[in-house]
Amino acid sequence: MLEKTEHMIMLKDFYGPLLTLKQQELISLYYEDDWSLSEIAENRGTSRQAVYDVLKRAETALQEYEERLGLVDKFVLTRRGLEEANTLLKKTGCLGQKEIEKAIEILQGIMESV
Repeated sequence: MLEKTEHMIMLKDFYGPLLTLKQQELISLYYEDDWSLSEIAENRGTSRQAVYDVLKRAETALQEYEERLGLVDKFVLTRRGLEEANTLLKKTGCLGQKEIEKAIEILQGIMESV
């Protein structure tokens, strides 16, 4: 469940402004603040089912944006590449030509994909 939560938060970070204000608020309460559907419904003066419906529409919209634009996937790949290059370059001791060339290759791949 944690993976889904992290994924939804990341999707909201990238595509949240494309949602309605109500969807943004409910996604934040549910995924970021860890409120239950019942707590949200009680706080908003609505039914649990209404909250569920809004959340499901928002989740679907966020996933569709990612399918079309792929910004989160690109971000994750870029971050992994930068972390790998950083690790190679931070090695203490004798940094060999092989490690330097690998780090350069990673960085060039990232620059080409941006």
